[in-house]
Amino acid sequence: MSTVVYEKRDPELAGGTGVEFHYETKELSPSTWGDFERLFEKHGGVQGGCWCMFYHVARGWRERSRAQNKAEKHTLVEHRKAHGVLVYHRGRPVGWCQFGPSKELPRIDNMRDYAPSHQGDLWRITCFFTDRDYRRRGVARAALNGAIRYMKERGVEVVEAYPVDPKRRHSSDMFWNGTPDLFNSAGFTKVCKLGRERWIFKKTL
Repeated sequence: MSTVVYEKRDPELAGGTGVEFHYETKELSPSTWGDFERLFEKHGGVQGGCWCMFYHVARGWRERSRAQNKAEKHTLVEHRKAHGVLVYHRGRPVGWCQFGPSKELPRIDNMRDYAPSHQGDLWRITCFFTDRDYRRRGVARAALNGAIRYMKERGVEVVEAYPVDPKRRHSSDMFWNGTPDLFNSAGFTKVCKLGRERWIFKKTL
């Protein structure tokens, strides 16, 4: 399993003296499921018990339970049909980014006005999550860089992302798709608007 390490210095913490955060990323797999479970259980399964299943399911979301989401996510992980990276600080899971091939995350295809930016093999980045004790400390950036690294290792050529326009949202809790600034900083290109609140961003790896 590949491991990528990132560093973040926050000069606004510790009285302005600066604090370094050293992050490590690992892929979601049967061996890291326990860490994923630990992070998500701490936050009630995240987003009302989603367990990061929303984009795996094309229809019928409202009828699903938290227990069902967790069980099905675990099954997908066991069968290597769910992809993502966990971010760690001192061995503790503190962040998450979901990515995967378009057929693995089909809900995007049902979104109004959506048209794929690439007609070949297309992968997607759909979700981020940061432990409430680590927000605004560079966790999402570490997760994104880790996701890009792992996709490159798999030979992925094109990846899409769907960040939320911060001007359309008033709560930072809703930015689970990331923000335009996050993807701009990673070399993604804005393609077009997606609905009222999102954009399609694209990167050739």
